[in-house]
Amino acid sequence: MGRYYRLSKKITEETAEEILREIREIEGAGEITFVMDNTCLFVDVDREKYPQIMGRAVNICSRVGKGCELSFAGFGQENK
Repeated sequence: MGRYYRLSKKITEETAEEILREIREIEGAGEITFVMDNTCLFVDVDREKYPQIMGRAVNICSRVGKGCELSFAGFGQENK
């Protein structure tokens, strides 16, 4: 089961692609996609690797998204 994170601000398609590219380069990154017109990030990674991957993902979103923050939006499957 994955988790959804709401973005604190609107990002461009190019910014979303760069964020995904960098997060997917992290060893052990599972399914990572933007949904709902890039306003929400879906993350589905192994439970034991979750803290490491999400810590880096938060930093990537902030750096690439120029201050974009993530907030937990809920659990679910990637069909939103």
